[in-house]
Amino acid sequence: MEDFRSENCQKAFISERSKVQKKIAKATFDEKEDIAIDMFNDVCLRASKNDCIAQDYLAYVFKKGLINVVPVNYTKYMQWEILAAANGNQFAIDKLSLFLNYALNEIMFAEDFGFIVKRNNLTQENYVYVVGRLLCEAIADELFLDAEKLVKDPLIFEDFNARSMRVFDRARNFVIPKVLKFLRN
Repeated sequence: MEDFRSENCQKAFISERSKVQKKIAKATFDEKEDIAIDMFNDVCLRASKNDCIAQDYLAYVFKKGLINVVPVNYTKYMQWEILAAANGNQFAIDKLSLFLNYALNEIMFAEDFGFIVKRNNLTQENYVYVVGRLLCEAIADELFLDAEKLVKDPLIFEDFNARSMRVFDRARNFVIPKVLKFLRN
C-alpha cells in the first residue's frame, strides 16, 4: 500500500515536474514539443489508471500550461485536482483546502459533530484528509469525473472564470449532506 501523506505526494509531484522540466530543457528547440507531447501522453496514461500522483501533476499542467502542447485550462485543473484528492493524494487535498474549507466547516458545525468524530475516529490530524477525501470522492461522483474520459477531452484554453468555478462550488455544496449522511452511518 502506498503512502499518500502530503509530504510524500509533494516529493513525488516535485520529482515528476523536475523530470519533465529537465528533459524538455535538455532537448533541442525542434525536439521540445515532441518530448512534451510524449511526456504528457505518459502522464495521461498513468492518470487514466487512477495514479493520484500523475493526476495531481496533470492538474498542475492544466493550471500552468505546457509549452505549446497543453494550454491553460482551469476547469481541467480543478477536475484533475479533485480526482487526485478523491484517490487519496493528501497534497492535492491540501492544495484544494481553500475550495474545501466551506464544506469542512459546515460538517464541523453539524450539531452531532461529536458523534461523527467518535464514529469515524476523526482527530485534528486526520480530519482534513479523511473528510476532504470524502468530499472530493462525492464531488467527482456528482460531476461524473472519470479519468479515462478526461484524458480524451480536447485541449482548449480556458482561464479562470467565475462561471466555471460555480459548477464546482455547487457540486461541493450539494454533496455536503451526502457526506454528512455517510459519516453518520
